[in-house]
Amino acid sequence: MKNYENCKEVEIKGRKFVIRKFDARTGSFMLIKVTGLIAPLLKGLDLKKMKAKEDGAFDLGDIDIAGIVSGLSSLTEQDFDYVYNKCLQVCFENLPAGPTRVMNPDGYFGVSELAEDSATTLALVAHVLVFNMTSFFSGSPLAGILRGLLSTKSFTAKM
Repeated sequence: MKNYENCKEVEIKGRKFVIRKFDARTGSFMLIKVTGLIAPLLKGLDLKKMKAKEDGAFDLGDIDIAGIVSGLSSLTEQDFDYVYNKCLQVCFENLPAGPTRVMNPDGYFGVSELAEDSATTLALVAHVLVFNMTSFFSGSPLAGILRGLLSTKSFTAKM
């Protein structure tokens, strides 16, 4: 996996993808939207007791991930669609013909078989959010938590 300033390469299920940064407006709105969604989910965490690993990610063994994720049930379909679509629109799959947009701006998949692959698309959404949001939380425990969530088995780069 390679990281550049404005893009990141990830591999999911043996497929190679490039994730790009959001434009400033989308990134700012996503920060507000995602922070609003995450804040109630992290309310019960005692960040002073959490210890960061060598890579800066937090070991999430003591966190009730299922409890945090269950809080996402209050996410409206409209909010989900917005976040999902905006995230997938900055993803490209490296195909033999060249980089192909995962989702077009009109909301249709550019890589048609991904339209029915929930695991890959959700992993891409997670990678996009972490890649785009961690710089906002640089130096705070939340950046480590985001990296820790991404390194859990459900969102590892090689699924």
